[in-house]
Amino acid sequence: MTVSVYRLFPLLCLLVIAACGDLSRSDSSVPGYNKPPLVDVKPVVPQQGVYLGALLLTGQTSIAQFNASTGAKHAFFAEFLQFPRVLDKSGSEYRKIVAFIEECRANGAQPMLTLETPDGLGSYTRQQIEEFADFLYNADISILLRWNHEMNGSWYAWGQQPTLYIAKFREFADIIHTRAPNVAMAWTPNQGWGYPWPTVPSRIIPGSTDFALLDTNGDGFITETDDPYSPYYPGDSYVDWVGHSFYHWSNQSARGYNNIPYSGKWGQANGIGNAVLNFHNLFAVGHNKPMMIAETSALFDPIDKNGGGASESDIKIGWIGQVYNLKNTASPSLQHDFPRLKAIFWFSQKKYEAEVGTDIDWRLDSNRTVLDYYRQMTTDSYFIKGK
Repeated sequence: MTVSVYRLFPLLCLLVIAACGDLSRSDSSVPGYNKPPLVDVKPVVPQQGVYLGALLLTGQTSIAQFNASTGAKHAFFAEFLQFPRVLDKSGSEYRKIVAFIEECRANGAQPMLTLETPDGLGSYTRQQIEEFADFLYNADISILLRWNHEMNGSWYAWGQQPTLYIAKFREFADIIHTRAPNVAMAWTPNQGWGYPWPTVPSRIIPGSTDFALLDTNGDGFITETDDPYSPYYPGDSYVDWVGHSFYHWSNQSARGYNNIPYSGKWGQANGIGNAVLNFHNLFAVGHNKPMMIAETSALFDPIDKNGGGASESDIKIGWIGQVYNLKNTASPSLQHDFPRLKAIFWFSQKKYEAEVGTDIDWRLDSNRTVLDYYRQMTTDSYFIKGK
């Protein structure tokens, strides 16, 4: 298939920019030519409304395909990237970030980059942060940077190390804020049900500074009665957006059952009618920050391995109806209960989940009935679309 050079032009420009490093705003080699200023504003925080966002799997669904199937141009898309590997211009991570940013630009969306350090919090240098910040600035688009997410869990190399995590977040944020004014830093722990989950004993040693930070109620133990969020918060000067991730895995303590979400589950997960802390009120309202749901979806196991028996459409419609609720006064609503919630990212991928031992279909666009319901729920102007 022949590809027009005009469609490739933006991608070629970004590759040239990245290869050349930090470019000045004007090219003195061309008399009388002034280079247009780069984008130097963070993603706009809307006074009212919620950005529609999604996380797609590269090679499974393109942004254009997803927008067409859902009937809405989504304002944000998210991608996972490994740091500092993303700086290697000969590597797959670098190719992925360049292609992803250009795909967002071509489809009128803004990118959210979920940046992970799989080799730990000491696996990179300050110079590498500066290089990455310059790359993001030269990308010439407003960006959300979600740095080392779900840090309150034990499943990542950066998890449950609050002292070091905060120091490293602040270092990254200082450099980003100085060198890339188009980038907003997002802090997104995991929703607190089940905290502290299985822990890594070598990271949380009784008598250590981290243990004292995490034992928020001072009872000598780290349990679900402790605050799962605040010990990891880097501070208002470093965080631009707050948020969390939460999935419907089942209605049981064990994951992987095809269950229709019970009424009120979304509200309870966010601290409404439940003992878990109200993240929205504590951080979005309390710290005057815009909030995102950085990842959410509802589990459907096509082979019904563990049982449950509910259909894909019933499960996902049940979850969409709670998460995107505007009009059902019997349930928590976006306008009334979460006015500082400004973006929702649906995790729309089919992938293997080790916790279940099979492929799980988290997608919006795998079922026509689900798509129709999602389109109906999100046509309201309260949901902010892409350009």
